[in-house]
Amino acid sequence: MKNLINFFKGMIIGIANIIPGLSGGTMAVVFDLYDDLINAISTLTKKFKENMLFLIPIGLGAGVGVLGFSKLLEFLLQNYNIPTNFFFMGLILGSAPLIYKKSTTKGINPKVIISFVIALLIIVAMKVVIPPSSGLELTRLTVTSFIILFLSGVVAAGSMIIPGISGSFVLLLLGVYYSILGAVADLNIPILIPVALGVLVGVLATSKLIDILLKKVPEITYSAILGFVLGSLVVIYPGFTFSIQGVIAVVVLIIGAAASFISSK
Repeated sequence: MKNLINFFKGMIIGIANIIPGLSGGTMAVVFDLYDDLINAISTLTKKFKENMLFLIPIGLGAGVGVLGFSKLLEFLLQNYNIPTNFFFMGLILGSAPLIYKKSTTKGINPKVIISFVIALLIIVAMKVVIPPSSGLELTRLTVTSFIILFLSGVVAAGSMIIPGISGSFVLLLLGVYYSILGAVADLNIPILIPVALGVLVGVLATSKLIDILLKKVPEITYSAILGFVLGSLVVIYPGFTFSIQGVIAVVVLIIGAAASFISSK
């Protein structure tokens, strides 16, 4: 039963990674999987069987989320943009009390506050200050495109691991989002190979660093995570209109918040 639950949580993590502005890492925090996920990846070879048994259901779910729901998500974002984004905002808001609790186990101090504020400002700056690139058209593999795609994979994967920072949004900033999305749709394997290699390196390196931070300075790390997560609300907020969609948006926001709050307890 636990593996099945983790599979469905993995699906939502995968779906979240498709949405520019939303992070799979955020959803892992929402479902209280983040610590275990980071630890399993960073100590993969030390407890290989145990870690793989934990990671496989989540990984399979994430794969199904990306491949199986990308068309549905595209439809929802195009036709029901406000309710769809409000649902994910609800998921984020519902997890905030748990993250706050983890960031203040030793009380509130200046380091915790500074960590939170810096993380929050980083996310807001990514939305407000940095315009997404118009994009590079990479359809053929060359030495230059291999390097660009590999490094983009490293940076995006590292971003996906950090709650609140969207890997898809980072790919937009780097100008390769649509090239990679097109490669996935067309199964352009030569283009996808350097991206996959970069993702592998980025995930392993970033998860190791975060695992160290969670063990050495957990309160400061979680206060930064809280800043990243709440900052992502600014990024995915679609605006609001007083209409039927607006009413539905408020309802699904409450449902999402309640679901993540209960799940994280």
